This record gives sequence, C-alpha cells and structure tokens, in this order.
Amino acid sequence: MGNGKFDDAARFAVRASAWGLLAVVALGFLGGVLAAGDTFAVVRPLAGTLLAPIAIGLFRQSARRLAILCLLGSFVSFGSLAPVFLASGTPCKNTCLTLYQKNLLSRAWPRYPLADDIIASGADIVTLQEVSDHNRKYMARMYDHYPTKVICPFRPRQDVGLLTSLPIIVGSAFCLEGAGLAGVQVITPDAKYVWALSLHLEWPFPYDQMSQALRIADKLETLDGPVVIGGDFNMVPWGRSARMIRKASGTRSLGPIQTSYEKGGPFLPLPIDQVLVPTGATGRMTARPEHGSDHEGRLASIALP
Repeated sequence: MGNGKFDDAARFAVRASAWGLLAVVALGFLGGVLAAGDTFAVVRPLAGTLLAPIAIGLFRQSARRLAILCLLGSFVSFGSLAPVFLASGTPCKNTCLTLYQKNLLSRAWPRYPLADDIIASGADIVTLQEVSDHNRKYMARMYDHYPTKVICPFRPRQDVGLLTSLPIIVGSAFCLEGAGLAGVQVITPDAKYVWALSLHLEWPFPYDQMSQALRIADKLETLDGPVVIGGDFNMVPWGRSARMIRKASGTRSLGPIQTSYEKGGPFLPLPIDQVLVPTGATGRMTARPEHGSDHEGRLASIALP
C-alpha cells in the first residue's frame, strides 16, 4: 500500500514538473506581450535541459504523449538558441575598431590590474558600468589615459561610462538621464563616423527593464549613422529587450556568445555582457578576466562595413 502511494506521488511529481517546465519554455517566448516573459527567457536553457530527463521518466511511466511534448519543448528551447551560440565571429583584418566592455563592480578595492589590462588592450573605446567614486580613484590611470570621458548618472554610485582615444564629433556626447545610456559619435581610424554607446539595463521583471529598454530604443532610433554598443544588458541575447535594442540600433551581437556573469554556467548560460555591431560588420569578441568584478570583460575587434 505504501509503495503504491509512493508511486502515485512520483508520477504526479514527474508530470507536474513536465508541465511546469513546458510553461517556462513557452513563457520565455512571450517577452513581446508579457514583461515577465524575459525573466523566463533567462532560464529557458535550463528548462530545456531538464525536460530531456523528464521525458525519459515519462516514457517509463507510459505517458508517451506528454514525453513527446517534453522532447519537443526541449528541442524548441535549444533550437531557438542555436543561432546565438553558433555565432563564433571572424577575426578582424586590416583596420579594426577595438572596444573593451566591462562592468567594474562598484564596491571599493584597488583595481590596478584591471586598469592595466584595459590600457594594455589598446582599446579605442571602453564601455563601463557601475562606475563609482571608488573605482575611479583606484583606476585613475585608466581614466587619465583616455582623453574623452562621458560619465552618466544612473543608479546611486553606479554610473555608466564611456572612454575613447578616438577623435569625437564636438557636441555629440549625450546622457539619457536615468536610463543607463551614455554615448558619443567618434571618428574611427579609417575615417568613418560611428556612435559609440555604453549601456546598463536594470534586471528584468519584476524590475523595470522593459520600460527602460523601450526608452533606450526610442533614443537609438534618432541616431543618424552606424552604432556600436557595449553593455551589461542584464538580459540574455534571446530576450525581448535585447532584441528590441538590436532592432532599434540596426545591430547584431558579436560572437562568440559566452557566459560573462559569475552566476552563469553550462546549464544556465548568462551572456549578459554583450557587444553589438552594425549589421554587415565582422569581427570577433574575446573574454577578459574578471579582475575583481563579478563580470568578465569583453574585448571586441570590429571591421565596420
């Protein structure tokens, strides 16, 4: 009798898990109509992974239809992500624009190795998030190294910054107040005019990421000319808010796409630090060490179209 109750409970648990995971996968595609959809999009790879063993358990329970539905859900989950993770990028040849993307982490401690790494990279553009008085003090040599600095207030002690050694268009620098966006139009080594932007999105629902992304997208649509963006999106590339920003700016994600946040892993990839380049641009992105932050850096070499 006890075994029968245990078997019933196990069958219920497996079926309930199956429907719950299928709901997560489905909701992860609904960011366009539900703000919470992007939150589920973040965990969609994990849900897709778990659906595979759940399907095996359902086959053993002779629940074949639900098992097939779980396998389909797993396939859809991973199939939708394949284009993102297969975008490996191509080495940049000839004249390349270089961009170093980094969430600094605002907490105070000496950051001399990180400052040295950014300077040694030779990056033309540096996009920064969580700029604070503390890391500006400990990384003063990096800030001094770049003649143009655009620092925009965002969260308390977590500003958004952009540094560049390139010539700029006078009067083009801007801050989108309170929206985590800093920008300036630069002249590249091959005499092209490009908007260089640094972006920091809030966390997704129940936080205010979607309305922030809408405001940023509206601003991006007003910019005349190609755009390059480095940022901590706090969102995976397949999320609605990230896709909205790419569409508004006429950009694509530069690969390879890899987890950049310390809490990510093989079953929950969190490639939230991204570099966006104009459609038609080529190039490749490489990972840089955390150097005391909870985010890896990203160094992009970009050949503009």
